[in-house]
Amino acid sequence: MKLGYWKIRGLAEPVRLLLKYLEQDYEEVVYECGDGPTFDKSCWFDIKFSLGYDFPNLPYLEDGDVKLTQTIPIINYICAKNGVGPTDVKSAAALDMCIHFLADLNMSNVRLCYGSAENLAANKASTVAAAQPGFKQLADFFGDKHFLGGDKPCGVDFFCYEVLDRWVRLESTSLADHPSLTSFLDRIRALPQLATYFSSPDSTRTWPLNNKMASFK
Repeated sequence: MKLGYWKIRGLAEPVRLLLKYLEQDYEEVVYECGDGPTFDKSCWFDIKFSLGYDFPNLPYLEDGDVKLTQTIPIINYICAKNGVGPTDVKSAAALDMCIHFLADLNMSNVRLCYGSAENLAANKASTVAAAQPGFKQLADFFGDKHFLGGDKPCGVDFFCYEVLDRWVRLESTSLADHPSLTSFLDRIRALPQLATYFSSPDSTRTWPLNNKMASFK
């Protein structure tokens, strides 16, 4: 199994978390953006359309004759292959709705981080404030569950972890009014399968959240 992405956490980190939780061996194919001011990406764009993907993009996953791009389909495939997550249609649809909600919640964070340094300084507080209703909706969706699907983690949980951790890294008080979300982050970090991921200095956890052209990395 191969997972290809930039040398950042970005959109691939939820997939990495899921694979490590499932203790799946995989090869990390890393593409590194050049330094500024040009931020050369030819290492990827020169080969992008030669790898046999229907919709070439990063991240990509190659597993035998399966070739997928885009984070959410990759997560769904890994979960289906390993029997992770709910099997009833209603619960599966609810989690699918949740992961797309989380993707929307993530976008304002990403836009701010990839904007100018001046825009970051001027709008960080208001961007975090604007995300608060979304955090409240997510906390309500959790209710008293330990994980989004119930008592055990599923693919959406690792996507959720990465989205929330991005917000906390942008502004440490982002989840101050939502202690249940902070507790969820702690539960993910306490999973024994992820002990090395969270403790090793060589883990992709230590990589930047965003690429080199971002104002907040």
